[in-house]
Amino acid sequence: MKKLLSVLGWIVTILLQAVIGYLAGVVGLGIGRGAMPVSIIFMWLAITLGLFLVGALALLLRRAMQPKRYLARLGVAALGVMIPLAIMVAVGLSQGFDSEALSGGLGLLLPLLATILGLVGFYIPGWVRNRSLS
Repeated sequence: MKKLLSVLGWIVTILLQAVIGYLAGVVGLGIGRGAMPVSIIFMWLAITLGLFLVGALALLLRRAMQPKRYLARLGVAALGVMIPLAIMVAVGLSQGFDSEALSGGLGLLLPLLATILGLVGFYIPGWVRNRSLS
């Protein structure tokens, strides 16, 4: 029963991280008020902080997990979020930020992909640590 509650807790944490990270990215995009390179920087910062803060709080509440590796988690999550958003900037600079590529599917898909890669990036330091100890 205790194991089931632990797994359920991590599933809820991951879902909260994804939702809060994506919503924070939408708010970050709005803060930039349409100035696209600046808006994407705000989006990157907002998604990264949204993912990290929820995950760090969950790690803080789980005392048995040591070491926490907060800085490594923040760095790898920020890198994971940056990759799709850098593609978005590259497409925007080459075709224009109001191009059909960004206003259509790619513009909706890349922020979602940024959230997912940031989420995976947050957990990579824990997976690497656990694999090296085995």
